[in-house]
Amino acid sequence: MSTLAAPMPEPESVRPTPLSRRQRNGVVFGVFAVLFGLVFQYRILSLLNKLGIVNVTPLGTKFPLSLDLQHAPQWALPFLYTVDYVNAVWSATLLGLFIGGAVQAFLPELIRRHLGGNGFRQQFAGLIMGLPSMFCSCCAVGATAGLRASGAGRGAAMAYFVTAPALNTVTLILAFELLPVKLAVARLVLGVAAALGATYLASRLIPGKQEEEVCPVGPPPDTSVGEMLARWLAQTAAIARMVLPMLLLGFLLIGLLKTALPVEAVARSFGNGLLPTAAASLLGTLLMVPTFTEVLWVSEFTRAGMGEGPAVALLVVLPSVSFPSLWMLGKVLGSYRAAACLGLFVLVLGLAGGLLFSQF
Repeated sequence: MSTLAAPMPEPESVRPTPLSRRQRNGVVFGVFAVLFGLVFQYRILSLLNKLGIVNVTPLGTKFPLSLDLQHAPQWALPFLYTVDYVNAVWSATLLGLFIGGAVQAFLPELIRRHLGGNGFRQQFAGLIMGLPSMFCSCCAVGATAGLRASGAGRGAAMAYFVTAPALNTVTLILAFELLPVKLAVARLVLGVAAALGATYLASRLIPGKQEEEVCPVGPPPDTSVGEMLARWLAQTAAIARMVLPMLLLGFLLIGLLKTALPVEAVARSFGNGLLPTAAASLLGTLLMVPTFTEVLWVSEFTRAGMGEGPAVALLVVLPSVSFPSLWMLGKVLGSYRAAACLGLFVLVLGLAGGLLFSQF
């Protein structure tokens, strides 16, 4: 008499080992350490190369593309300018996106606690968080999107957005090394005024819709390393889908402007006075430049005869905002009026600061 064999038990799905709180904190620390380590090596090595101290190529530098901007047909120039700019900022842009995704994935409670609301304390906290970022304005948008999605208030997000380029530590060092002391001091003082004053006014003076309470949460207690990393990559991809298309279109529009207007030749011709300083402020509000470029431009243009007023205006406005970054910031904030107001206040600050410092 035969007997039926007992059915084999189905294998249980293997659940990844959950992490302790200390281990989760270690993963978060490791992610941010790698990201900011890449930012620091890129910026610091680039600074040392500019100063002639070292000759080391940092990770994330431009690819050796051969773009003949002098002999290219007119119709191709906007696209070539776009490719050239993307080649200059691709690594910082990606790092900004990954940092924004990490903030949203791992630190929402911390961000909501310290940057939620719209008071001066939150503005100052946004400034402090922006100091180590060292991004240009278009690269800072990704990280700003992560802050907003994590519950940061509008003013704090704008303070971070302006601080990263306006108070970029390595750029300030380069300014004090290459520029007259007065211009370098103006860059620092007006950068603080833009990061705190312009952002505070823009967040206060533009009435917005009543924002829904944002209550994002971090990784659950029983999460694993793989789940934490997957969460981070998913948040980064979501920010990239929102940010990159508009940024690329903005880059192309600036390429069209540079094709139609010889920007550098125009900037070199700025003398002193109200109209040249206003023109420099307007030009700086529209254009975007990679980090360091505003210092290198002003250093070259002042030797060619640019007045101190336009030089100061470019030093504060050019890194702080640009048309593409303000356009994207409006989407991130949920208010294009607030972003436009910020751009206007920074423009006025550049004009007033240029006129003031040119009198000394």
